[in-house]
Amino acid sequence: MDSREISGRPVGLQGENLIYLISQPRAGSTLLQRILATSHDIHTLSEPYLMLHPLYALRSSGYTAEYYEKLAREATVAFLDSIPGGEAAYVDGIRRMYSHLYGLALEQSGKRYFLDKTPPYYFIIPELAGIFPDARYIILLRNPLAVLSSIMMKWLDRDWLRIRDFGSALLRAPRLLLDGIDHVGSRCLVVHYEKLVEDPETQVSRMCAWLNIGYCPAMVDYGHANLPRWTLGDSSEIYLHHRPMGQNATKWIQSLEHPQFWRYSHDYLHALGKPVVEQMGYSFDGLNQVLEEHRPSNLRLWRTVPLSLAVEETSGVKRSVRNIWISGARRLTVAASSTSYR
Repeated sequence: MDSREISGRPVGLQGENLIYLISQPRAGSTLLQRILATSHDIHTLSEPYLMLHPLYALRSSGYTAEYYEKLAREATVAFLDSIPGGEAAYVDGIRRMYSHLYGLALEQSGKRYFLDKTPPYYFIIPELAGIFPDARYIILLRNPLAVLSSIMMKWLDRDWLRIRDFGSALLRAPRLLLDGIDHVGSRCLVVHYEKLVEDPETQVSRMCAWLNIGYCPAMVDYGHANLPRWTLGDSSEIYLHHRPMGQNATKWIQSLEHPQFWRYSHDYLHALGKPVVEQMGYSFDGLNQVLEEHRPSNLRLWRTVPLSLAVEETSGVKRSVRNIWISGARRLTVAASSTSYR
């Protein structure tokens, strides 16, 4: 990242002092980031989001822009086809530019690693691994029903039908994270949120050993480290506590008293399916049993919206019918929310 050389290449050009922390949203990544930020070896800044733009430039779908993004992609590919190295030259250019930017962030800190915590990087793990082959990856997994609960409680403000805004984060992210874990292999450390909050000393010590950095028990008490307040990530609860709270691992169960939450939880678990849930490290049957133990009456479930209907993309007549149906359900769910679970 500067003019110094290691084995004939600029320091950091292969990502040897980069750590990527990737997860679903509301999976506890800000908590883990603040814990790691207390290390004398790790520097980090909010959520950089740096790598999404340059990597999506070569994708044929998944983003929109004011400037005819499909034509821009075709023109970029045509340009790359005309120069020596083609797409490999573009990748090398990204490597040089963003190692330089990461280096500027790291330069003033005097620390060894820069940690980029940007949850949506689950979309681009293979591309990241190709650009920075020596970077380290910490993949944080959390019980997906707890992730759903946190999204609904913190971001939807009882408007349960806005869940469609998080369709990819809920339905695509778990599979992409699992694929990323397989792709990155030995450069990846998997951390489970529940283990982190229930036994933080063991989990943080394990991460430090894997990174070959010093561990200090005081790292767990991140609230006493005088860290800056970040603009992105968890903006409330993380600043109310000084250390991980073990009770947060099962807090989602309290939400099941609301029939709409129960409906989304049931539908979400079955949409992910047993193989994905168990590859993530959770018991599908155990989670399903908890749901059945808290199943609302059929009368209360009648006025709920299925997750598939809330998140699906529709058009034409089907969209009109769907919106009419959902409009009626919205009035019922919001009315129920005002007198029960918040």
